[in-house]
Amino acid sequence: MHPILGEHVIGSEILLLTQNATIKTLAFFGRPFSSQGELVSLWDHQLIPEAFRANTVTKGSFKPENGEEVFVYCYPFSTLTQTLGVIVLLKSEEYEVELLKEDQITLALVGALWLESVGAGNIEDRHGTGSANPAELSERQLSILQQMSEGMTNAQIASVQMLSQSTIRQETMRIFTSLSVSGRSEAAKRALHLGLVSKSQTTL
Repeated sequence: MHPILGEHVIGSEILLLTQNATIKTLAFFGRPFSSQGELVSLWDHQLIPEAFRANTVTKGSFKPENGEEVFVYCYPFSTLTQTLGVIVLLKSEEYEVELLKEDQITLALVGALWLESVGAGNIEDRHGTGSANPAELSERQLSILQQMSEGMTNAQIASVQMLSQSTIRQETMRIFTSLSVSGRSEAAKRALHLGLVSKSQTTL
């Protein structure tokens, strides 16, 4: 991989394709490109949807009000059959790194593998609101999430928490919504990636 791929980067963002053909933010660093919480259609005529549809690097630029021009580069994260995500790099200068075809394929496959390993591949947007926010998890939910990642059943968690299994089930669903995942395994992987649980005690 090219050693200066990130030269002049002022922000980066990882976006995912949901099962409803919408695109949403997984994480960002520095200055984000998209509006946080806003769902974008796969079929919109924009740089990011184009990168998803064509499974190819796309680039462009924009000039914010009272600001200097920002250059945008979108790199797909994809398997051999589908694009799972895109990493967007914002640069202060037009500084494109020409990747060889084999390097583009390697970047795409490694990125897709990473997304799947953290349970983020092909997220199902069941609620259609784009409102997932791990920061909204309560202390009790974080505690339940830790116990869930340790492989404890709802009955075991209920016993430790001194709550009913029904309450644990309700809290579990709220956790899934906050993490934008559809199951315990995905929740544990996402929580570990986000640093919400202790790695030493997880069963992953």
